Parts: sequence; structure tokens; C-alpha cells
Amino acid sequence: MAERSAVSMQDIADELGVSKVTVSKALNDKDGVSDQLKAKIQETAAQMGYVLPDYGQRKTRRVAIVTNGHFDAGQMGRFYMSMYESITREMLFSSCAGVLITSSRESLKQDVEYIEKPGTFDGMILLGILDHQIWETLNQIPLPKVCVDVYDGSYRSDSIVTENIYAACDITRLLIRNGHREIGFVGTLGTTTSIDDRYLGFRRALMEQGLTLNQDWMVADRDSEGNAVDLVLPKILPTAFMCNCDESAFRLVRALRERGLRVPQDISVVGFDDDIFAELCEPQLTTVAVNTEEMGRMAVEDIVHCMTTPEVREGKVERIPGRLIIRDSVRDLRKKGEK
Repeated sequence: MAERSAVSMQDIADELGVSKVTVSKALNDKDGVSDQLKAKIQETAAQMGYVLPDYGQRKTRRVAIVTNGHFDAGQMGRFYMSMYESITREMLFSSCAGVLITSSRESLKQDVEYIEKPGTFDGMILLGILDHQIWETLNQIPLPKVCVDVYDGSYRSDSIVTENIYAACDITRLLIRNGHREIGFVGTLGTTTSIDDRYLGFRRALMEQGLTLNQDWMVADRDSEGNAVDLVLPKILPTAFMCNCDESAFRLVRALRERGLRVPQDISVVGFDDDIFAELCEPQLTTVAVNTEEMGRMAVEDIVHCMTTPEVREGKVERIPGRLIIRDSVRDLRKKGEK
């Protein structure tokens, strides 16, 4: 479990080597500070967990931001850190203080005691995919909650997610427009709501064109607990794969290379998320960009609404549109001399 300590304007000033007066002007959006420096100060304040004082006008509400260790998961941590920074930056202007809690099965009992301690927290944001046991336990805590990047199938909490179905459908359509008719899917169904929704979008695009899915081209990328597993590729491959995330696409490209195949010359690969793996991959991946800024903004807006009107529990799902990013991992089979 990790908690951010109280941060002052002087702490921010010391961090950036500017005066406390400059920090105050920037955080209160006053004149006298350049837009570039103002943005830098506001970004640093959000990263350090600073919350604007309410001067007695409004109660500063404390929100537990719970994740399950994504921040320690190498490159994937950058994706969720981007969401976290967006959330804390928005909280800066919403009279909220976010406290990061990295929960595990071992720390769960202690985490629950901390969160449930009277007067400690006013709400919770559940960030990313949580272990099933942790999810079920936290969902029983009687505090307003908002789930980010995964939705609560029980509809006890509001959820902020990417519009997975339509975005997955769009990127699969891109493959089809480039002449691909034999397309596989990389992702373990039933492990996360995001994977299931992205698979539904993938299948929808196939059905629109009357294309069938060879079950041999369904490749699992993780176990039931969400841990990555080796990709087992079929002997006969499709011409393209749609992957449920960029990390799995990155691993797929590596597995194909070990088999002596080139991307996109021999087989095309697309991902989802537009995280660091999309850029690290060679070639860089065509993918769907997740709008982490808007997801963070909506999460804070929603949790503030839930905390101020606790009697209203709608269990609604807000879906934020993604954006198609075209790079170098798709081959156009319609070109002359290509199948």
C-alpha cells in the first residue's frame, strides 16, 4: 500500500526552482506566468499530489485510487500512470485529494481497514484490471465508486471505459479494406471486459463481410488471473492478426520473427491502446489510441457527482471514443502482384 504525503506550494517551488509566488499564480490561473511555465507547474503539482485549498468554501474530499500493481509492471505501468496523472490533474481543480493504493491479496486486509476507517475517504476510483478477489472485496465497501478502464458487470458502480466494441470493429475493418480475409484474434476471452468487448467488435467486422473465424486462429495471451502466457501460434497462419492490446501485439511480432516471418511483409498485425509497446515495436504498430486524458477527466467528474449525491447509484457505463492510429504494421494485399 502506498500513500502520497501532503504537498505544499513550497514543495512544488523547490522541485521546479521557482518562487512560491509563481507557483501560487500558476495554480490559481493568474496573470504574470507564461503559459508554458504555468502548464509545467500545474502538471508537476498534479504528479506530486497537490490539492488546491478550498479556503473554507468547499470540503476537500479524499479519494482512494486503487490499482493492483500496474505501476510496477514495466512498460504497461506507463499506460496506467498516464491515466493516474490525468485523474490527479483533474482533481487539482475539483477540491479532491487522491491517495494511491497499490493493493495485493497479501495487503488486502490492511488496505480495506485503511479505506474503511471512518472519515478517511469519501470515495474510491478503481483503476485498471484488479484481481478477482480484490475486486469483490473492494466492491463491498460502502463508498461511492467509479471504475476506470474496466466496467462493473454488476452495475453497482459507474464505469469509464474506452469504446472498445466500435474501435475494435474499425481497426478490423481497416484490415479488411486492405484485402485481408483470413484474420485471427489474440486475447484470452473471459479474463477482462475490455478483451471481451474488443473481441465482439472484431467479430462484428467479420460478420459484416460474411467472413468466418477459424478457431485455430484464436490465440490466448494470458491465464485466468491475467498473467501473460507464451503465445502458441497455429501451424497455418492467417494473413493478419487483431490483438486485444499493444503489449500482446508486440509479443506476437517477436514470436512471428522467431518463426522466420516478417511484419507486415508476411503477416499483418494491429494492436489496441497506443501505449509504449506500439512505438517500441519494429515495425511500429497500427493501433487504437485510448483517450486517457478524457477518461481521467470523466472519472473525476463522475466520482465528485457520486460523492455529492450518494443516494443516486446509477451504475452507468461511460464509453470514451478511441482514435485509429495508422503506422507500418499492415500490408495492403490489394496492390498489384499481392494476394
